Amino acid sequence: MRKLRTVLAHLSIIFAGVFITLTILNQYNPAMGFLTSATSGVFIVLFCLSVVALSAATIIENRRHAKHMQQRAEEAARWKKISSSNPRSSQR
Repeated sequence: MRKLRTVLAHLSIIFAGVFITLTILNQYNPAMGFLTSATSGVFIVLFCLSVVALSAATIIENRRHAKHMQQRAEEAARWKKISSSNPRSSQR
């Protein structure tokens, strides 16, 4: 599930960039007709900003989780090394 969320977060950022680009192009050349009304343009920009924020939060959460899991694995390896080198623990 985490991989799917990560992939969707990255795709959301890409699509948000596309929509923002279309909004900017519509401002410079409205004759192309990328967007039909000013209200829809505002809603698309707000949508894109919220998607980028959500995607960034998901990516940051995934990176923090990976860092935490790496630290836990390193700590477990350290404790395993300490317990295997302790002569009293092997005599029990």
